[in-house]
Amino acid sequence: MKATAAPLDATLTVDASRRAAGRTTVGARGRKPLTWKKRSTPWVYMAPAMVVLLLMTVAPTIFIFYSAFRNDKILGGVGKFVGLDNFIEAVTNASVQHAFLITFGFVAVAVILEMILGFALALPLAAQTRANKVGAALMLLPFAVTPAVAAMVFKQLLNPNYGWVGYYLGVFGFPKGIDLLGDPTSAWIVLVILDMWQWTPFIALILMAGLQSLPGEPREAAMVDGATPWQMFRHITFPAMVPFIAIAAVLRTIQAFKTFDSFKILTGGGPGESTEIINLGIFRVGLQSFNVGLACALGVVFLIILSLLIPFMLRIIGRRADPEEM
Repeated sequence: MKATAAPLDATLTVDASRRAAGRTTVGARGRKPLTWKKRSTPWVYMAPAMVVLLLMTVAPTIFIFYSAFRNDKILGGVGKFVGLDNFIEAVTNASVQHAFLITFGFVAVAVILEMILGFALALPLAAQTRANKVGAALMLLPFAVTPAVAAMVFKQLLNPNYGWVGYYLGVFGFPKGIDLLGDPTSAWIVLVILDMWQWTPFIALILMAGLQSLPGEPREAAMVDGATPWQMFRHITFPAMVPFIAIAAVLRTIQAFKTFDSFKILTGGGPGESTEIINLGIFRVGLQSFNVGLACALGVVFLIILSLLIPFMLRIIGRRADPEEM
C-alpha cells in the first residue's frame, strides 16, 4: 500500500496541474478585447493635466524659440525673420557679458557658502533628539518665506533713515545713516546674506537626511580602532555623503540661477550695473525696452549654458562619489 501511494499522489498532482493550466489557457484565450471606450478612459482623465502642461510649458517654449529668430517688439508691430542676429548681439554685447559674469560669480559664492554652512548645521542636527526636531522645524521658517517678501523685509531693515540695521551699526561705531545698498561691495554682501538666510535650510535638510541614513557600523568600528572625530569625518562620513552633497549642490545651483526677486527689489541692478544679473537683463530687454526677440535669444543662450553646466557638475561630482575614483 505504501509503495503504490506515492505514484497515485503524483498522478493526481499532475492531473490537477493540467486542469489548472487548461483553465488558465482557456481564460486567457477567451478574454474579450478592450473596447475603444475603455481604452480611451485613461486619456480622458489625463486630458486636463496635459492641456495645462501644453499651455504652460510647451507652447511658451515654442514661442521663445520662434521669437528668438525674429525682431518682434511689443510696441513695434509685427517683425520679420532676422536669422542669428539676436544671438550674435546677445553673445557680443558687453553689458550681457558682464551680466553673465556677475550671475556666475553670485551663484558660485552663494552655493559654496550655503553648502558649507548647511553641512555645519546638519552635523549637530542629525542626531534624532527632541531638541533637534524642534531646531529642524524652526530652520524651515526662512525657507517658507516668499523670496519677494523676504527681500522687502530686508530692504526695510536696511533703510538708512529708520532701518534697524543702520541703527545698531551706529551703536557699534559705524557712521549713522549708512546706506548699505548704495555701495557695490556692501550691496553684494547683503544680497549673499539674504540668499544664505533663505536657502541654507534647504541644503541643511537634505544633508541632515543623508547623515541620518548612514549606517553606524563603520563609525563604531573606527571608534574601536581609536580614530579621532576628524579622521572619522574625513574618511567615513564625508565620502559617504558625497551623493547627497551632489544632489543638494545641483538643485541649489539650478535654483540660484533663477534668482530674480531679491536683486529686483533690493538693488534693481545697482548701484550702476554692479548687481545686474542676467535675469534682470532679460527683464529689462523684454519688458522695459520691449525687444522680445533679443530677450528670447538671451533666454535661449542662458538655457544652453545651463544645459551644458549641470551635466558637467554631475559628472565631476559623480567621479568623486565613485569608490574607484576615491
